[in-house]
Amino acid sequence: MLFFLISALFWLLMQLSKTYEHTFKVPVSYVNLPKQYYKGFLPNDTILVKMKLSGFKVFRYKITKPVLKLDVQKTELLQGKAWKVTDHLSKIREVFDEVSRIVSVEPGQLKLQIKAVHKKQVPVKPLVSYEFKQGFKNKKEAVLKPDSVWVYGQPAVLDTIKEVKTKTYNFVKVDKDIDFQVELVQLNEVKYNTNYVRYRMPVSEIIEDTMTLPVEISGKPAKINILLFPKKINLKYKVYKEAYKNLKSGDFRVEVVYNPALKSWKPKLVKHPDDVFDFSIRPNKISFLIKQ
Repeated sequence: MLFFLISALFWLLMQLSKTYEHTFKVPVSYVNLPKQYYKGFLPNDTILVKMKLSGFKVFRYKITKPVLKLDVQKTELLQGKAWKVTDHLSKIREVFDEVSRIVSVEPGQLKLQIKAVHKKQVPVKPLVSYEFKQGFKNKKEAVLKPDSVWVYGQPAVLDTIKEVKTKTYNFVKVDKDIDFQVELVQLNEVKYNTNYVRYRMPVSEIIEDTMTLPVEISGKPAKINILLFPKKINLKYKVYKEAYKNLKSGDFRVEVVYNPALKSWKPKLVKHPDDVFDFSIRPNKISFLIKQ
């Protein structure tokens, strides 16, 4: 096995040391674009460069993937004139190296088809639906980041765009946070500054419990004594699991409003933690006796 590996290595080195003609597909990157143009409208141009070089260099350029960078403000591409590739072979050599031999380049010229555009910021409308697993609920409303995008295009087209929608997503039996990248639906004749936004919605398990709380009287004159029947109520509530262990009776306050003209008073929860919701008070009426 060792001799086999050594012989295979020598064979590979011999093959790589030979000279080959190989055609590279080189992408063109247009740089230094003025502000009135948007890079999203740039074409995906490529040139085919046939070169005569060693197998080692073929392997090298396969790994490094050379790119031809053209400064549009140092050429006449924005004026609609062609950039003749054959007149700039030195630029092609810079992409590879000066000793490499170029056999041919196609196409013979490049033309940049791009127009000046306007931009407009519009909101993103998420098309996301979800159904929670029993016993779970969202802690907050969903948030998009960013919640708006820049749209680039001609003014007549931009005037018709009021919002950008996401693709449709559907989640079932949700029992954990929703956090993912949503893709925007593409519109004709325009480009966005980003094609994805992040959709986030915190989700938690829900705990249902009951707490016994004293009833306080609001607006009672200082010299009047009042007996309440009952003095305490049962508060049924729901709370997010993460906040349940930290709850205490002092986080709540139940009050009735002093009004001797009524036969009974209705207890109301006037203080509670933000993570507590869906309250139910029993009894929902409090009788009273005023002591003179």
